[in-house]
Amino acid sequence: MNILILIVEDDKYMNETLCEVLESEGYNVESALSALDAINKIKHSEKYYQLLILDYNLQYLQGITGLDIFKMAKENDPDVKAIMISAYGKDKELKEKARSTGIDAFIDKPFLITDLIDTVDNILRHSAHKETASQ
Repeated sequence: MNILILIVEDDKYMNETLCEVLESEGYNVESALSALDAINKIKHSEKYYQLLILDYNLQYLQGITGLDIFKMAKENDPDVKAIMISAYGKDKELKEKARSTGIDAFIDKPFLITDLIDTVDNILRHSAHKETASQ
């Protein structure tokens, strides 16, 4: 698989777990533990991420959220897909904002890892199907 996923999650344990799980599913995965690390990878790397898995609330850079990271990534690659994960999922306004920004899926924390895998697979399968159909 030539799919490259960037996980932006500031909780080290969660970040490592997501990386391990998705790598075991056959995906190429990179991670960022902070908004600054994510921005550097998106803006200054020659790599293109097909999917971002973003925590909404990121520590260290106040005012920068997972949505802001997604907007930056969209500037580099309008076709990038994203999954937002957040403990603030009960906030309907946040979910609507994520949807209107172009986030493909929103997963509430805590979540089942199988739900995340299914969501990743569905988004990437749908994306690949669109690309094949347009060629």
